[in-house]
Amino acid sequence: MTDVRRRLVAWMYSDRFPTWSMPDSTVEELETALGPGWEVEVIREPTFAGGDGSRLIPDAVKRAAADAEIYFGFGIARELFLAAKRLRWVHSAAAGARASLFSEMRDSDVVLTNSAGIYAEPLAEWAMAAVLYFARGFDLAVRGKLDRRWPYDEMAAFGHPQREAAGGTIGIVGYGGIGRAIGCRARALGMSVLAVRSRVGGDVPEGADEVFGPEDLPTVLGRSHYVVLSLPETASTTGLIGAPELALMRQDSVLLNLSRGGIVDEDALVDALRSGGIRGAALDVFREEPLPADSPLWTLDNVLITPHAAAISPRFWERQTALMVRNIGSYLAGGRMENVVDKRRGY
Repeated sequence: MTDVRRRLVAWMYSDRFPTWSMPDSTVEELETALGPGWEVEVIREPTFAGGDGSRLIPDAVKRAAADAEIYFGFGIARELFLAAKRLRWVHSAAAGARASLFSEMRDSDVVLTNSAGIYAEPLAEWAMAAVLYFARGFDLAVRGKLDRRWPYDEMAAFGHPQREAAGGTIGIVGYGGIGRAIGCRARALGMSVLAVRSRVGGDVPEGADEVFGPEDLPTVLGRSHYVVLSLPETASTTGLIGAPELALMRQDSVLLNLSRGGIVDEDALVDALRSGGIRGAALDVFREEPLPADSPLWTLDNVLITPHAAAISPRFWERQTALMVRNIGSYLAGGRMENVVDKRRGY
């Protein structure tokens, strides 16, 4: 009799960036967690780890996934999903899930999990670095250095933009695991934290001083010295921050986007930055990535740009492996898994 083994297929490999390649130690932990009767196959074909993964699927990946029960990757493309007829669970190492929520996935009973929580620590540190960058006028110092000019007047004259972070207000739009990590750090700096959540009720969450629903976003925008976007991009959040919302923000405020570029109307943001409608912006995500060379965002001195790299951490696989192992245990036991995506809501 042929030994029929259940299969987990993982496509997490980069030939350019070792940070995104599953290490052998992780493979061993997955095999141990699954136990006898399971086979783990790791595909050594290069994939794209940024955003929600590769859209081009090598034939070798499709062949390997054809009889897989579990698939681990950076999201899953529709083509691969349709080729994998036996899938019961897809886990994405990405924080978002929008690119994996095509109609066939939404209508299926395949469980989809993501990795939003494991990025909370590095993203929160990025947010705090961006807050301090603008609070202490480092954008002015960088401009002076590039011009070989002593920028004391801009940094010390009447009306200068420097302030202390303590005593300021930060509005965090999207208060899940990432938002909480940012809120806790902001409070440690002496800031007031306004949390915007899709659901309001019960106790005030950790790290927040006040909680608001989506309908109260204008209030939060008007009160905040810093506005952080840490929410998923869905049909209801695409274009959430446009010209009307930017007009509600304080002139001395800074917009921080570490979620998805489509949440912000970039043209409206450029107008607000050029006109002095807001103090500045720190952006890790963009409407088009890589950011085109002709984007006006490159030319603005009051914009901090990082290349969708805010989540990079040497502890990525430590956290990712722990999450996958915990969820394997829950999956095999028929229990509640972590980070299950609500396929109708989009996160």
